[in-house]
Amino acid sequence: MKTKKEILKIVSLLIGLVAITFSGINWYIGIAAWIAPVFLLLYTRKAKWYEMFIFFILISISGGISQTCNNLMNMPAVNISNGISYGILTVIPYIIDRLLYKKKDKFYYSLIFPVSIALIEFVASKAIGTWGSIAHTQYKFNVLIQLVSLTGIYGIWFIVSWFASVVNWIIENNAERRIIFKGTIIYSSIFLFILLFGVLQIKTLGSAEKTVKVATVLSETNIHQIMHEEAEAFAKLAEDNTIEVPARIFSDSLSINNLVKRIYNASQQNAKIIVWNETALILNKDKKKELISEIQSICAKQKVYVLLSFLEESEEQNKKPFNNISILVSPEKEILFEYKKSFLHPTAEAPMVNKGDFELPVAQTQYGIVGSVICSDLDIQNYIKQAGKKSVDILLVPAFDWAGITPLHSQMASLQAIQFGFLLVRSNGMGLSAIYDDRGNNLSSLNTFTSDDKIMYGEVPIQSRQTFYTRVGDILIYVCMVFLIVMIVKRFIKKGSGV
Repeated sequence: MKTKKEILKIVSLLIGLVAITFSGINWYIGIAAWIAPVFLLLYTRKAKWYEMFIFFILISISGGISQTCNNLMNMPAVNISNGISYGILTVIPYIIDRLLYKKKDKFYYSLIFPVSIALIEFVASKAIGTWGSIAHTQYKFNVLIQLVSLTGIYGIWFIVSWFASVVNWIIENNAERRIIFKGTIIYSSIFLFILLFGVLQIKTLGSAEKTVKVATVLSETNIHQIMHEEAEAFAKLAEDNTIEVPARIFSDSLSINNLVKRIYNASQQNAKIIVWNETALILNKDKKKELISEIQSICAKQKVYVLLSFLEESEEQNKKPFNNISILVSPEKEILFEYKKSFLHPTAEAPMVNKGDFELPVAQTQYGIVGSVICSDLDIQNYIKQAGKKSVDILLVPAFDWAGITPLHSQMASLQAIQFGFLLVRSNGMGLSAIYDDRGNNLSSLNTFTSDDKIMYGEVPIQSRQTFYTRVGDILIYVCMVFLIVMIVKRFIKKGSGV
C-alpha cells in the first residue's frame, strides 16, 4: 500500500504534466506555465533516479502532444523528434536542481532551478530560435512582458520558474516562519519591481511627432498548396539542380496584376509604406525584371516605399532552384536592398531554397531607418539583435504561416518589438497580419482565416528606442552562468568535506 507521501508525489506529477502540456505551443495557456513547475519540482525533489527517467519519458510524451502545431508537413517522425528534444531540454534543469539543491539550505539555493532554466533556454535558442519559450505564454500579461526589454525573453522564464522554486522552498521550510518571511519578501519585492517597471514603461509611451500610414498587401498564392500539389516536381528539383523549373509553377499574369493593383489601391489610400506577404508570387528571371520595373514606376508616381516578397528562380549555378527574397523599392525608383531569407524551414524550404547570410538589411528613409527579415528569421534571437544595434525604427516582416501557429507566431513577434524597441509590421499571407509598437501593443491586425480582405492599414508612430537589453545584451545569462558554476563548486567542496 502506497504511503501518503508517495500518493502526493504521484498527484504532483500528474498535475504538473497536465499543466506543462497546456503551457506548450498548441495551447500556450499562461497560468499553466506558472502551475507546471511548482508541481513538477514537488515531484522531482523527492524522486529517485529511476523515477527521474520515468519523468523524462512522460515529459517527452507531453512534448509530443503539445508541440504538434509546428509540424507543417504532418510527419510523425517530426512529432517524435520534437517530443524527445522537448523532453531533454525540459528535464535538464530539473536534474541540475536535483543534483545541487538540498532541503533547508539558504534562500539563494532557490535560484538554482530558474538559473538552469534560463541557461537551457538560452542554449536552445541558438538552435531552434524562440519557439517553445514560456515567455510567449505571457503575451496577454503585457505589464510582465515589458521585462524582455531589460533581460530578453529569458527573464520571463526566470521569474516564472523562480516562483515555483520559492513555493517549494517555503513548503520545505514551513516550520521556520522568520526564514520564510525573508524569502517571500525578497521574491515579492523583485516581482513587484518588475510589474512597476512594466506599468511605467507602458504609461510613458509618448505620442510620436510623426506617423506614417502603412499597408500590408496579400496575394492569392498559397505556397503550401502549391508545394503539396507539386510535391513530385519539387522533390526532383531538390535532388537535381540542373532540372528546369516547370513553367506551371510560376505565378500567372492574373496573379501578378492583382497584386500590382492592390499596391496602387493602397497608395491611393495614402499608404506610404506597402509590404507584401512572404512568397506572394513565384517568379522566373524575366518576370522578376518586368515586375520590379513596374513597381518602380508606381513608387515614383505615388511617392511610396514598397517591400516586395516572392520566391524567385535562382540564377546562380550549382545552387538550389529558388531564393526566398524581399526587395525594398523607394519613391526614387531605387532598390534600397535585396534580402534573402536566412533561417529556412528544415523540411519545407531547406531542400529547395538557398539560405541567406544572416545580415539584417537596413535603409535610411524619410520615415526613419527601415529594415526587413522574412517570417521565421524573426524567431532567431541573436539575428534580430542586429535590428537594435542598427537602430531600426520600422521592421518589415513578410510572413506565411498556417492554421496551427495562428495567432501564436504573430504574438511571438511582438516580444521582439519590445526587446529591441522597434515598430513591427508583419504581413502574413496565411494567418495573422499585425502591426505592433515597441511596447507590444497591437495597432492593427488582419486574420486570413476570418477575413477575405487583402489589404490591412495602420497609422503608426515613427519612433524607436534603444532598450536596455540592446545595450547590455545577455547580462542575465552571464550572471546565471557564474552563479551556477559557483554552486557546482560549492556542492563539490561540501561533498569532498563530507558535509
